[in-house]
Amino acid sequence: MSAGRGRQQGRSSGLWLRNASVWAALLGLLLLSMFLAYIPMGPVTVASGVAIAVVKSTLVLVFFMELIRSRALIRLAALAGLIFAAVMFALTLADVLTRTGKI
Repeated sequence: MSAGRGRQQGRSSGLWLRNASVWAALLGLLLLSMFLAYIPMGPVTVASGVAIAVVKSTLVLVFFMELIRSRALIRLAALAGLIFAAVMFALTLADVLTRTGKI
């Protein structure tokens, strides 16, 4: 009984360590994006913010949602959500770009 409990505690502490390190990485990326937002770099500011956001969302998808170890149907549902969000952003961008500026 105690051997099984020891293995369970080892897995639990490993999970806590992994989640804490991912959380620290997310906080570090948050601070980096806040720092870069106030540096005048022109169009690179937006590109760096988007790149950092992609890295943060990848960390959440891979480690917190555990999409790497999930079944194919769960991954397909996540991919469908990402495609839906991309289509919504594309439609919003098309609307913004076609406006004339007069209300």
